[in-house]
Amino acid sequence: MRRVLICAALWMAAAPAMASKLCVVDFQTAVTETQEGKSAQKKIDAMYSSRKEELERMQSDLEKAIADLQSRAMILSPDARAEEEQKLSLRQRTFEQTYMQYQNEMQQTYFSLLGDLDEKMRATAGEVGQSNGCSLVLDTAVVVYKAPDVTDISSSLVQRYNQQHPAQ
Repeated sequence: MRRVLICAALWMAAAPAMASKLCVVDFQTAVTETQEGKSAQKKIDAMYSSRKEELERMQSDLEKAIADLQSRAMILSPDARAEEEQKLSLRQRTFEQTYMQYQNEMQQTYFSLLGDLDEKMRATAGEVGQSNGCSLVLDTAVVVYKAPDVTDISSSLVQRYNQQHPAQ
C-alpha cells in the first residue's frame, strides 16, 4: 500500500511537468540572423579577407617549392637535398603557425564582437519563451529528437531581438 501511495505521489508531481510546453531555438542561427550578428560577421569577413589572401599565397608558394624540390630531387646531392628539405620544413611550420595565429585572432575577434550579443540574446530568449507560454526553452544544438508539437521560437527570437537592439 505504501508503494502505491509513493508511486501516485510521484506521478502527480510529474504530471504538471509532462503538461508543460516545451520550446526550442536554433540559437547559433538566430545569433547570426540578427542585424547585430550580420554586422559583426561583415566586420570579421572584412578584417580577415586580406589574411585569407596571404595564407592562400603562402600555401601556393609552398606547394610550388615542394613540386620544384621533387622535380630536382634526383639531381641534387644528398646534402643539398637535405638542406632544401629542411628549408621546406621550416616554411611549412611557418605557414602552420601563421594559420593557427590567424584562426585564434579570428575566434577572439568573433567572441569579442558577439559576447555581449550572446548575453542579450539569452535574456530575449527568456522573454520570448515566456510570451509563448514555454516552460522550458532548449537549444536545438542539444536536442536529439523534436516532436511536431514542440514550438520553435527561433524566428520570434530574432524578430524581438532586432526590435530591442536595432543595428547601429
